[in-house]
Amino acid sequence: MEMDALEKWVLSSSAWGLFSRRLIVPWVLSFARPPQEAVVLDIGCGRGSEAQEFATRFPGWQLTATDYDADMVALAERRLARFEDRVRVERADATALTYPDDSFDLAVALFVWHHVGDWATATREAHRVLRPGGTLVLADLLAPAFGGPARRLPAPAGTYSLPELRSALAGAGFGRWRVRVGGRLWYRLVAVAS
Repeated sequence: MEMDALEKWVLSSSAWGLFSRRLIVPWVLSFARPPQEAVVLDIGCGRGSEAQEFATRFPGWQLTATDYDADMVALAERRLARFEDRVRVERADATALTYPDDSFDLAVALFVWHHVGDWATATREAHRVLRPGGTLVLADLLAPAFGGPARRLPAPAGTYSLPELRSALAGAGFGRWRVRVGGRLWYRLVAVAS
């Protein structure tokens, strides 16, 4: 899905980049505990802030950073150019990944799934491109974040609940997962492909 102009502006800002590198990435990695060496797919990399932090923290990763939005891909290419020996940046649709089956050890999507639209299909695609025993790391907002007291947030087309996500994970072939939920509004999840 294409991002709206406001969201694109926020995600393109230096403030968001700093916030995501210094707070979001450590917060997710402390829960996920990823391997030091892996072939990694970053789904929805935006301007590449998180991918930059991944490349810095994990020199043993071969990282493919992707986004659907061509403007974000261009920004990420510039940001990640210094890592060109181990980071590729590509335009990709999370619901129709062009990578062969069993291509990655790890797939990461941070605050992306609610933007995908058909996030259940994206979940199946993530499973398809992961090797058996590979890991999907998700962090995102849940449907209640877009209603009630947080009603200020515009509701994207792909909002979902945690039970819906659990069902999609099982249907996609993830054998086990662990999740930590924050006030019914957000979650961190690590799922292992069967």
